[in-house]
Amino acid sequence: MVRKQLYIDENLNDGLRVLAASTGRSEADHVRAALREYLQRGHPDHADGEDALLEMIGLVDDRNGPEDVAAEHDRYLYGAARPA
Repeated sequence: MVRKQLYIDENLNDGLRVLAASTGRSEADHVRAALREYLQRGHPDHADGEDALLEMIGLVDDRNGPEDVAAEHDRYLYGAARPA
């Protein structure tokens, strides 16, 4: 196993403490189980560490779109007037 250290808010900490006490399992065990479930349910294709952004390359092939989006992205996002 790899050691991880993270900050959680008070509500999560309280809930985790109560859950661990009521089940007899450690807080760390519950955190591992929750992360495992999240990765399998929320990101089934990327639970093995694959890079989702790399897989998105080539998904959009709109050759009829504007060619200056990279340089003029503010204009496309906000209109003619650039935000202050």
